[in-house]
Amino acid sequence: MKKKVLKFLLTLVLAAVGFFVVTFTVYMFNLDMKATSLLAPLLEKWYDRLPRKQYI
Repeated sequence: MKKKVLKFLLTLVLAAVGFFVVTFTVYMFNLDMKATSLLAPLLEKWYDRLPRKQYI
């Protein structure tokens, strides 16, 4: 029973450290905004094709 708890805690700690490393890397290299800048032209093209109802 004790081994299962320790193994679970070790897995939980490793998952938390892995999550931290990934999010820290995204933060340090500003990868979220770089991905957004790559997707912006595609999203703008899609958004410009949507029909609009404009009432003034």
